Amino acid sequence: MNKCMPFKILVLGFLFINSTAYGTLISFSSDADYEWSPSGAVITQTIHSLESSNIMISAKAYSTFNIKITTTNESGITWTGYILSLDPQSNAKFIESTASSNKFNTALFHDAWTLEFQAPQEVLPSKIVMLEFDISIPDDHTYTFNLTQNPIPEPATIVLLVLGSVMLRRKP
Repeated sequence: MNKCMPFKILVLGFLFINSTAYGTLISFSSDADYEWSPSGAVITQTIHSLESSNIMISAKAYSTFNIKITTTNESGITWTGYILSLDPQSNAKFIESTASSNKFNTALFHDAWTLEFQAPQEVLPSKIVMLEFDISIPDDHTYTFNLTQNPIPEPATIVLLVLGSVMLRRKP
């Protein structure tokens, strides 16, 4: 037996263990305008309205998959929070205590599939918010999952929208 063989086995074992610890992005698509980096999940997008925006991600991982989203608020309405939801039918789940943002200091994990960012800052129209979080994918199979995004509008804006729609309905 070669004297270097135990060393080679140790190096190969180390490389194998390290290679299984990170996710691989296979494909990405979104309802919103976007750019993405094929070398990782760095997503830059623009959201034009308050309607939910869906991201479809295909990924392969053994444990965790880190996603960084930079979103520009082009909806014309101030955001006071942001909700991300995974499809509960998929095997992907948010990992608690892994979320961060440049605007929202509070990250609430309502369940394994719902993550809400909020407070202390607002995201004004034409401003950018950055969100980062980890998703757990249980094994090395390829999973495709939907990530739904819902910006939370400022409460005063909601009142104005409701009053405006009531006024339009009352007009003959």
